[in-house]
Amino acid sequence: MSIPSSAEYQATILAVDDNPKNLQLISSLLSAKNYKVVVANSGENAMKYLGIKVPDLLLLDIMMPGISGYDVLEKIRQNPDIHDLPVIFLTAKSELSDIVKGFSMGAVDYITKPFKSEELIARVETHVELKRMRNQLAEKNAALNQLNKELSASREIIRRDAEKLAYTNAQKDKFFSIISHDLRNPFSGCLMATEMLAKRFNELTQDEITAFIDALHDSATNLNKLLENLLSWAQIQMGRMAFNPEMLDLSALIEDATKLQTAVSSAKNLVITTEVQPVALVADKNMTSMIIRNLFANAVKFTPRGGKISIRVWEENDKAHIRIADTGIGMSKLLTERLFRLNEKVSRPDTDGEVSSGLGLILSHDMAVKMGGSISVESQEKIGSTFTLILPLRAVE
Repeated sequence: MSIPSSAEYQATILAVDDNPKNLQLISSLLSAKNYKVVVANSGENAMKYLGIKVPDLLLLDIMMPGISGYDVLEKIRQNPDIHDLPVIFLTAKSELSDIVKGFSMGAVDYITKPFKSEELIARVETHVELKRMRNQLAEKNAALNQLNKELSASREIIRRDAEKLAYTNAQKDKFFSIISHDLRNPFSGCLMATEMLAKRFNELTQDEITAFIDALHDSATNLNKLLENLLSWAQIQMGRMAFNPEMLDLSALIEDATKLQTAVSSAKNLVITTEVQPVALVADKNMTSMIIRNLFANAVKFTPRGGKISIRVWEENDKAHIRIADTGIGMSKLLTERLFRLNEKVSRPDTDGEVSSGLGLILSHDMAVKMGGSISVESQEKIGSTFTLILPLRAVE
């Protein structure tokens, strides 16, 4: 709401004096200047009026029976609804101490009796205009504050949109990186093996044919795992992965994960130990199984021959803890800090020289978060890594 100009706005003046002649003179002079004048003949009546309506200016006599002008002003300044009402004292006193007391209590001006018409009108006009300008400034400040709030809200929206865009770009970059680089190795292995079998099948010995078929199988297995992770990750990003919590048998999930890596772990002569305490976990079986498989597969991949891998499951603080520790090549602190970041490149060769895409850990992290859990990592180079999956006992999407 805009503040009207002084030319179009009729200000209200409350005049308080126990002398009827003074009130009549004030009313006559100010009404002629298009002011709306309200009069009160005592401090008590003035306070009653102020409890109903707030004028633009108060002309207040100091010396009155009952409540004095000083008392009225003190009550006004203590009332948060009217504490900023401009008050001009009307006084027959001209002692400096009285004037100083009035100003110290919050009066904006004073007029001595008997009134001089020009002085009364001039002082009233000045303070009414100052009041109008203060109101106008307050309104503009309020509007400015509102604009600042809206601007801050807009900046926050822009910031969130920028973060979403950056994340989307990181997803896109990761996707194309996997397609252009990480899928190339298993595809190349498949092509090379099939090409040799097609061109030289009759020249190859049985052992050579078996070796090519094993290589073809390994490449196809790696390719299938990568595509499975890629598909699951894409489904999570699009919000299309089904979430079906059920009571889980963690012992069975861990057994399945270790069986899938039996060929590799046996070939590397790894020592695998498990300690699974009974935990009543309700979570999504597919997601939980995939996280365990990915973490265990990484442990096998990055642990050198003759190393050890331990799996421990326990319940603590109404949460299931699944810890997979290895004596593998470990990671630097910088690498562990970047491990679950989509826009960071953390690919590195495993103990057999094969480069990992890092997608499995990102996928595992996203799935854990989706189930209300988390994955943490502790690692030291050349000593090993420990990954801990923590899930609430009642996972909620």
